[in-house]
Parts: sequence; C-alpha cells; structure tokens
Amino acid sequence: MMIWVALGLTAETAVFILAATAWFLSMGYTLAEAGAGAVVMVFMALSLIHQMSLFIGSPLPGYILEPAALAGLLFFGVRRLPHLLRELVSATRLVHQEIFSGLTIAAAWTAMAGLVMVGWLSTDHLPTVHPWDGLMTGSVFGGLFRMAGIDAIPPLNATALFYHTARFGLGPNACGFGLLAHMAVGFSTYALARRYTWPPMALTVTLMVLSMPRLVFLGLWPSAELVSTAAIAFSMVLIYRLLEQHQSGDLRFFFLCILFSIYANPLSIALVPVMGLLLVVIMIRRHGWLLWRELLAAKPLLTVLTLLPAMMLAQIPVFAWNLAHDHPLIGTAIAFDNHGILGAAVNLVRYLFVSFDPTEPLQRMVVWLVGLDLRGLVMGIYNSLVMPVFGPAGVADSFTLIFSGSGPMGFGPFALLLVVPSMIYAMVRGPRRLKAVSVAWSGYLYLAALVVAWHPGSLAVLSPLYAANGFVVAFALPPWRLRRRGMRLLQMAFTLLLAWSIVRAGWAPV
Repeated sequence: MMIWVALGLTAETAVFILAATAWFLSMGYTLAEAGAGAVVMVFMALSLIHQMSLFIGSPLPGYILEPAALAGLLFFGVRRLPHLLRELVSATRLVHQEIFSGLTIAAAWTAMAGLVMVGWLSTDHLPTVHPWDGLMTGSVFGGLFRMAGIDAIPPLNATALFYHTARFGLGPNACGFGLLAHMAVGFSTYALARRYTWPPMALTVTLMVLSMPRLVFLGLWPSAELVSTAAIAFSMVLIYRLLEQHQSGDLRFFFLCILFSIYANPLSIALVPVMGLLLVVIMIRRHGWLLWRELLAAKPLLTVLTLLPAMMLAQIPVFAWNLAHDHPLIGTAIAFDNHGILGAAVNLVRYLFVSFDPTEPLQRMVVWLVGLDLRGLVMGIYNSLVMPVFGPAGVADSFTLIFSGSGPMGFGPFALLLVVPSMIYAMVRGPRRLKAVSVAWSGYLYLAALVVAWHPGSLAVLSPLYAANGFVVAFALPPWRLRRRGMRLLQMAFTLLLAWSIVRAGWAPV
C-alpha cells in the first residue's frame, strides 16, 4: 500500500512540475530557468498548503487544493504540452552537442532517482518535522507524528514541505524532494553560467557544482538545507532576469523565493537582507530609481495578493508563536560569537580550512603513495598557526576537518580550488554586476563568521555560497583560457567525483 502512495505522490509532483515548467516557458524563460523555477514554485506552493493545514489543525487544505490543482492542470495544460515537448527536444540537441557532460548529468540524476526509489519506504532518516503545539491539538497530523515518535516544535518553510509525504508515514525522499532540489541547483547554475560562456563550458561548470559531495548527499537524503539552497540559487537567476527583462512578476517571485529560503539555520535569515540589498544595488546602478518605482507599481492587485503568502514564507506566525511561548526565534538556540572581529577573523580562517576537502579516497591514496597524512598535515598547520594566535575565539565546539567519505560530507576539492579563486578574481577583474555578486556573498560569509560561533553544523553556511556561485567559474575559465583538452580533463575529474559521491551517499548515510 505504501509504495502506491509513494507512486501517487511522485506522479502528482511530476505533473505539477511539468505544468509549472510549461507556464514559465510561456513567460519567456529559457528551459533551464523554467526547470529551476518550476521546482522552486512547486516547493513553495506545497509548503504553503501544508503550513495552512498545520496552522488550522486540519489536513483539509491539502486534500482539497491538491486534487483541484491537479484536475485543473490536466484539463487546461494539454494545449501547452506540444510547446514543452519541443523545448525538451531542443535540450536533447544540446546534450548531443556536448555529449560527455550532458550524458554524465543525465546518468547521475537517473542513478539518484533509482536510489531514491529503493529508499522509498525508509523512514529511518525522516527530518525533524513537528506539529505545532496548541495549534495542532487533536488534529490528524498531530496523531500521525505522535505515533511516529516525533517531538513538537514549529515547522519552517522546507520542514512544512516535508509534511507532503510525512502525513502518510513516508520520508521526504518518497517524492524525491532532495533530487528535485539538486536538479534545481543544476538548472540555475547552467542558466547563470550561460550568461558568461558557451554551452560546453556552462555544462562543465554545472557538472562541477552537481558533483559536490554534500549536495549529492542532500539530494539523496533530503533536508531543509538543500531546499533552501535551491531557492537561493534560483533567486540569483531572478536577479539577472530583472536586470535584463524588467518583469514585475520576477520581482514578486524573487521576494517569495528569498523568504522561502528561511529555515532553522539562523544564517538563512541573514541571506534575506543580503540578497535583497544585492538586487537593489545592482538595479539602481544599472537603471536608477525610476525602474524600481515602475516595477513596484505594476499590477498592484497581484502585489497585494502576494503579501499573504509572503507573510507565511517569512515565518511571521512561527516567530510570533515562539516569542509568545518564550522559545528561540526559529525554534533552535543560537550559539552567538562573543569575540567580535577577532572571532569573525578566525572563523573565516576556519571556513577556509573546512573547505579543503580532498575526500577520503584521495587521502588514503596519498598515504599509500608517499606516506603523507593530509588530514594530519592540515590540522597541524591549523594547530601551529591559528590556535597560538587566536586560541578558542569564536568557537562553540571543537574544530575538525571534513574529508568526505569518512563522516559528514563536505564540498569536495573543487570548491576551494575553483569557486573561491573565481570569486576573488571576479571581485578584482569582473564586470560591475559580477563584482557586486561576489562582494555580496563575501559579506554574507563575513556576517556568518561574525554572528554565529563555530560548531559542527557550520558547514551548512557554505552550501548556498558554493552552490549559487559556481557559475562564476564560467567567467574565470573562458574557452580561450581553458582549451578543449583541459576542459575534458576537468569533466573527467568532476565525473569521477560525482560517481563516487553517489555511490558513497547511496551506500550508507552518515
């Protein structure tokens, strides 16, 4: 019985995403932009429906709105199907032009989908999703999750999304939410990279981002972290579209995406003003204040109608509930950094060190070949250079390196080797738009280092940074700097990392 429920939910989600993709294509989006936007839009819609269900203490909104939407899409969406099929055919032509990267990505997503199907009935790794105390008294959801042994704290955006499967006793991987978020990050990366390079390099950069072990792991074992990251990556696409297209609908969708990215990580709240300020600055520098007035004044009724879902996505009911009951603002206690600029400086160094992730297989290979322990070497550098100068400043828990494969999954070797240098290069030599993007993300990283003390979960701070900025590598490595042979070597390295990450993440979650 449970497998049929999982199949039904998967089919329903697929129809929603195909319909949303067709709608975005009709609005002038490219196929990559439409794919990323469709995933994020469906995530937001389902999250809002289930937040409403949790708020009123009844599952009726989901049981009424989902079938109604599905029936409407099946009835009215048939006429848009030919256009969607034509776009998909054009995408297959692109894969044929750059067959290595294209087929690698397609094969990776197919393998991940197979692993998701194998783990459909696994409930051992449900995320911490909880009914609201008081609001959920006597509700069907409350009974379901009390039976599942889940405690009670208010749900946030992505957490409420996971009720879509959890209400039937299934894990969030039953609908492949992690895989869909992983795909949205890939689509967004390609759409952004195409602004700076030709399709072969854009696909190569997309392959690099998708091969990051932590993103692969979260794609197979969904969490709010990757759902939030997908929303942030697509919001970067919307920033570029607003500069190029000036559509008021993109502005409304941008603010909804940014608010939807809020989850239990306190730094997700900090990203909202950072991304909003980035949009304001580059829009004013490019077009002045007049365009802002025109965008805000266009279609005022739609703007007013957007306010209610925006308030829900901004988690105002959750914040009010927590404040009223003397709980932490987002349901989890925050370990603040009490050492000011000193703590921020050393935390930035720690983020740099933790980004060094050659992976455990390479660590063992180096030990076998030359007897050099990379982990011991890097920790020795940290203990001899950082600790004597800064001591325990900015730390809430001990600092350790993360080599993917022997514990928590990191970002692999290319985040530090390619993404970080590309961001620095863009700040120095890039066009004004790319400089503003790199400066904004550097500000976000400094804010993370300044506000929150270092703890084992600090690695989540880097997920949106690396996933949403991977496209900058396309600017730093244009075809005239990286010839065909060099690009093929990079593609092979990314492919090996991606294949290993899928096997490792699918073999046993850590």
